[in-house]
Amino acid sequence: MICTSYDWKAYALGELDAGDRHQAEEHAAACRSCREELATLRLTLDALSTLREEEIPRRIAFVSDKVFEPRWWQGLLRPSFAAASVIAAAILIHAFVRPAVAPPIDGAAIESRIESEVSKRIDAALQRQAQENAKLLAATEQRFAEQRQADLATAGYNIDLLRKQLNNMYALNTGAGIR
Repeated sequence: MICTSYDWKAYALGELDAGDRHQAEEHAAACRSCREELATLRLTLDALSTLREEEIPRRIAFVSDKVFEPRWWQGLLRPSFAAASVIAAAILIHAFVRPAVAPPIDGAAIESRIESEVSKRIDAALQRQAQENAKLLAATEQRFAEQRQADLATAGYNIDLLRKQLNNMYALNTGAGIR
């Protein structure tokens, strides 16, 4: 009888359905070599079940790993160690070289200094504004005086022109201009 058609591992693990399982049991009862193979599988499964479960190691250490491990002084060259050293040095320097403690602040003195500074700036701004106003007033008065002179000159010219016309009309009306 050919016994290769039966999956004894699946049978031993209970993975076969009921029909296939029944056929495998009938065959095992008739075939001595299949019974021995099934007994060996059950013995192996029993032996495996007695072992405790352990986590599989992620990496197996080799003898050559010691060659590639960094020396103690190479750890000093790592960026994280350098950064930690700089921070520690900064803390120590700050501890020994502290800035002097400022005296307490006198609020009234500061307020009076601020008020005097503000009043100085306001006075300076008022003086500048007064000077600008004086300049603008002088410029406006100068323009007004020039315009007044121009208007007086125009009025004088018009008056002279009107006198000449009146004299001519008077002469024509009085007959002095008749020959």
